[in-house]
Amino acid sequence: MAQTKVVIVGAGFGGLAAAKALRNTPASVVLIDRNNHHLFEPLLYQVATSVLTAGQIASPIRGILRRQKNATVILGEVIGVDKDRKCVFSSNADRKNVPIPYDYLILATGVTQSYFGHNEFAQYAPGLKTGGRRPNGRGDGRRSRRLRAQQP
Repeated sequence: MAQTKVVIVGAGFGGLAAAKALRNTPASVVLIDRNNHHLFEPLLYQVATSVLTAGQIASPIRGILRRQKNATVILGEVIGVDKDRKCVFSSNADRKNVPIPYDYLILATGVTQSYFGHNEFAQYAPGLKTGGRRPNGRGDGRRSRRLRAQQP
């Protein structure tokens, strides 16, 4: 009998938890994410305020799963699912529309920013994950440093 193949799309908290839960099973686990790192999002506020660096809250996915012998990590973006053929299609910079077969599929693609019905707030309060004005996720730290310097 062939080994059961589980494909997990997304390496956030949900995707990593699913992969780790399958550690001691006979299944072959394939984890696909478009980033090569897992971002510990609860600490994004500390990065935004310059308490931590971005590198301190991001870990390589392959490093997280390095001891899990039944796991394979693929850097790519899932661009489609064929339920009848039981495969997902993944693309990256080198390859396009690569079919990856599965027996079980776990979609753990994450969430989006919520303004709780007030989408007009988006222009004034950009999400930390999208980086706001700066590509490293930090706003203009000069103002916060001036405020800290003024504190007794």
